[in-house]
Amino acid sequence: MRSPAGFSPLALLFVLLPLAAPPWAPGVVQAAPGAGPVVVVAGGVTEDATSSNNQVKLVRDAAGHLVVAYAQEVGGTPQVMLAVSQDDGGHWARLVQVSSGPIPSRLPALGLDAAGRLQVIWTRYDDGVGKIYYRVWAGRWAAPQDRISPPHGYAGFPSLAVDASGHAHVVWYGIREGSLPASTRHGSIYEIFYTGFDGRAWSPPRLISTGLPDSVNPALAADPAGRLRAVWFQYDGRVYQVRYAERDAGWSDPETVLATRADAFNPDVAVDARGEPLLVWERHEGLSSVIQLTRRAGGRWQEPVDLSDASAPAHHPSLSVAPSGAVCAVWDRDDGQIYARRLSDRWEPAVRLTADGGNTFPSVLASDQGAGVVWTHTAQGQSEVRYLRMRAR
Repeated sequence: MRSPAGFSPLALLFVLLPLAAPPWAPGVVQAAPGAGPVVVVAGGVTEDATSSNNQVKLVRDAAGHLVVAYAQEVGGTPQVMLAVSQDDGGHWARLVQVSSGPIPSRLPALGLDAAGRLQVIWTRYDDGVGKIYYRVWAGRWAAPQDRISPPHGYAGFPSLAVDASGHAHVVWYGIREGSLPASTRHGSIYEIFYTGFDGRAWSPPRLISTGLPDSVNPALAADPAGRLRAVWFQYDGRVYQVRYAERDAGWSDPETVLATRADAFNPDVAVDARGEPLLVWERHEGLSSVIQLTRRAGGRWQEPVDLSDASAPAHHPSLSVAPSGAVCAVWDRDDGQIYARRLSDRWEPAVRLTADGGNTFPSVLASDQGAGVVWTHTAQGQSEVRYLRMRAR
């Protein structure tokens, strides 16, 4: 999400390289060097079809097909959809409609379990108030759409992780019924909640954020051992900081990742093959915002590195780690374009992936062959989901 109320690896030894500026013709969508063509996944989508950066939108299923989750207008009501590509992103077709009914549904996230089932969560606005819904697809729906957040109070912007046992885990930010505005910069009463499925039932929602109840936009990842890593941003009485907690037998007390004097918003988290988490977020100072990354090693967070420069404010970072350990991060900027940066044995220069219209809410899936990126493109009042494949160098 765009920050509310005006918020608007490997040893990290690297030199910040300038943004690549390929000579694209104005108004023509062309790919960055080493990338395939831009392909339309779906048209008639909402302007926030691939929002938000804390959610996984793109996965590869058990058959090797790519699957994208997004929001699309159906009879004037936003609904959650899945699209599939059987040729590595060259062509796309609608797979199935996830949500249903005359109630807006948006903000989907995807997960894949060891049995090859697609697990989907999203926000549905029952009576105008957000609630979290869940469904499982295995060639057909295992059950009807199911609400997993409490019947009262707001719940939105969920993030999903599936552990090695195939069980789903979900975090969201919400408002408990009867909560009163807190003495924070924006009077927020958002808190971070968790629920998990044990194969029989969902656990009661548990509050995992402590401190001032002004906690927003959680992201969640599971490591190979099944430990969960959650991040969000939270007001500390002075600025907004990225907060981190992990769950093994139970949830740890949250910690501030890197205390700074500048606001930090919209974090995303991924884990490498060794189970070490990496984080990206927006660092805001004045009118500038820069995408930063850090890795946790030996129980400590390394010094952050800048992935973007300060030439234009950058937002909505998405992060993915390939099995080989290669890292890919993508983000959008106020110039309306999507940018990406990759790390294998060294950081490559940041590249621009788009050229026309307004492009927002990118999501990335890294593999040993490269990376796939999806985002929302808007021009002349029409929006569509687009896909681009970046080949490994």
